[in-house]
Amino acid sequence: MELFLNEVFSFPTLIFTIPLIVLMLFWLMAFAGLVDIEIFDIDVDADAAGGGWLETFGLDGVPLTVALTLVDIYAFAFAYLARKYLTQLFDGILSATAIGFIVAVFAVIVAIPIAAICCKPLRKVFHTHEAVSKKDLDGVICTVTTQTVTESFGQATADDGMVYSIRANTPNDLCKGCRIVLLEYSADDDTYVVASEAEVMAMSSANL
Repeated sequence: MELFLNEVFSFPTLIFTIPLIVLMLFWLMAFAGLVDIEIFDIDVDADAAGGGWLETFGLDGVPLTVALTLVDIYAFAFAYLARKYLTQLFDGILSATAIGFIVAVFAVIVAIPIAAICCKPLRKVFHTHEAVSKKDLDGVICTVTTQTVTESFGQATADDGMVYSIRANTPNDLCKGCRIVLLEYSADDDTYVVASEAEVMAMSSANL
């Protein structure tokens, strides 16, 4: 175990170990419903350059956090194996720093296409069905997947598996597992104003 830790926290593996730890903590928080997995996603329409490089490397179609996690995992694995089995072949030819930088660069080069292959089957999971106008989704019933819903944070999943970023005025009683209704779409931040299903039903009954 000590030998393994020495390897993963040594240059150049360390370059990928630290981001991997951060990403694992992020995923633990995401699974707990504390953060939105699409929190770092860029709006391709608003930033064509940002979306372009993801498409160029075949990492588009999934949340940015998923793509970065896959790249880092494979880069980490390559760097670890290279440091353990290959770097000693260049001892006396190149300095340890130079070997480390070369390994790090090749680790990223190898990791990107492998991550791109892994992204392909995942695109179906995160497909957004752009053929349907997001404004037409008003009234769709979803289930809250985050612990809270505020003016700046919240996520819900529809019965068909689609994931939406949601917002609601606070204070409110919305929490994980609550059934809510999409009321109004905001194109500025790609979110929906929501209310609980019970609240919407009560308002509908009052208007009859």
